[in-house]
Amino acid sequence: MTILWDWNGTLLDDTLSAVDALNEMLSKRGLAPIDAGFYRANFAFPVRPFYEAIGVDLDNEDWDALAREYHEAYRRRRPGLNEDAVAALEQAKRRGARQAIVSALRQDLLDEETSRLGVRGYFEKIRGTDNLDGKSKLDCAAELAAAMQDIPSRIVFIGDSLHDKEVADAVGAKCVLFGGGSHSPERLRAAAPTGDSLPDAVELAFAACGENTLQRE
Repeated sequence: MTILWDWNGTLLDDTLSAVDALNEMLSKRGLAPIDAGFYRANFAFPVRPFYEAIGVDLDNEDWDALAREYHEAYRRRRPGLNEDAVAALEQAKRRGARQAIVSALRQDLLDEETSRLGVRGYFEKIRGTDNLDGKSKLDCAAELAAAMQDIPSRIVFIGDSLHDKEVADAVGAKCVLFGGGSHSPERLRAAAPTGDSLPDAVELAFAACGENTLQRE
C-alpha cells in the first residue's frame, strides 16, 4: 500500500499562516480582511478565482509578482507541522505503508520545509512543482504515482482539499481527506471519507485498501 500525502494544510499546519499572509496583502490594497471560516469555506485550486473573490484586481496585478509577495509574507510566519503529523506518519510506517509527498508547492521550498521540520526521512519520494502559481498538481501526482510502481487500487491520497480528490480520481487512486486543513469538513465529507485528525485519516486509508483498521496505542 502507498500513501501519497499532500503537504500544505495536511501535514503542515499552515491554514492560519495562509490567512494572515493574505490579510497582509489585502491590507496593502485597502481591501477588507478575511477570517479562517471564510477561507476554509471558499479556498480552492487553482487559486486565481479565490483571489478575485477576495477582491484582488488581477487585471491590474502582475500574477508572478503577486505570487512572490504572498510567499514572502507566508514564509515569515514559518508554520509548523500539524500536531498529529508525526504520529500519523509513524502509524503508517508501522503498518508497512510506503509514503511520499505530492504538492503544488515549488520543489525547492518543499525540500527545504520537509528538511527543516525533520520529516523528510519518512518519504520515498517528494514531488513538488516548478512554480509558485498555485495551479493543479495533477501532472506531479501522475508522475509520482507511476514512480511508486504500485497498482492504483493500492494508492491512497491523503489531503485537505477537494482538489486532492480530483487528483486522486484522475490517476485512478483512492482518496481520504483531512478535515483540519484548508477546507471545512462539511465541504470534504460530501466528496470522500474524511478524518477529523491525521491518525483518523490514516485509518481510513488502510480501510479503503481493504486492510484492517489500525489499532490505537
